Amino acid sequence: MESGGSFYIESVDIGLNHTGTTFFDYLGLMYINDGAEQEVVKLKSGPNNVFADLSYYYLGGYDPHYSVDRLESNNGSDLMFSSEDGYGRMFVNDNIAYKSIASSIIFGAFANGDTLSLRPFLVSEMVNFFIGYNPVTSLKENISQFISTGNYPNPFATDTRIEYTLNETGFVNIDVYNLKGQIVKQLVAEQKNPGDYYVIWDATNNIGSVVESGYYFYKISVGEYTQTEKMILLR
Repeated sequence: MESGGSFYIESVDIGLNHTGTTFFDYLGLMYINDGAEQEVVKLKSGPNNVFADLSYYYLGGYDPHYSVDRLESNNGSDLMFSSEDGYGRMFVNDNIAYKSIASSIIFGAFANGDTLSLRPFLVSEMVNFFIGYNPVTSLKENISQFISTGNYPNPFATDTRIEYTLNETGFVNIDVYNLKGQIVKQLVAEQKNPGDYYVIWDATNNIGSVVESGYYFYKISVGEYTQTEKMILLR
């Protein structure tokens, strides 16, 4: 680790087996104790990481793999996911020498509602974290003086509210696209003055048909400035 390498350890009792070791020092964690079977039912993301504002069900069981360790931050690790009882279950450590993600929860048990389709999203965002690739964040930093935007809820099941703030007058376009880059629906196309606005997307296309579950993007443009955000539709 100190010379730029990496390691991977998997164990049912990883917290118990490695607490107090250099391994936990690298991760910036402290082991509290072993959790009980079926203790983790819902997971909530921390406020300051790539998964902020996302929540998941955890499809655990009586298998020993679901007796999830209770963890606590040490030496600056940030909370990624905690359970309803307030115990930390996944942490991220980002320092000058290396990055790490430590989890006592199992990706195979992550769910959102009745679907497991968000697991690829989680993995892709983790890969982006490790390679330092976050185009959305960079884009926001560059154009936030002109446009700021976000949608809630996300993921969503029926509709989502897209909120945006304009800091200067301009012609606003907001369009929804699918993963193929095809336009799904035009939401806004009009001149607007500076101020706070919102528009609702009801998960329909331009002819009024309900679209399938999956990943979508909305693009908001004001003059030469454009911002794109990811949305996840789950039913």
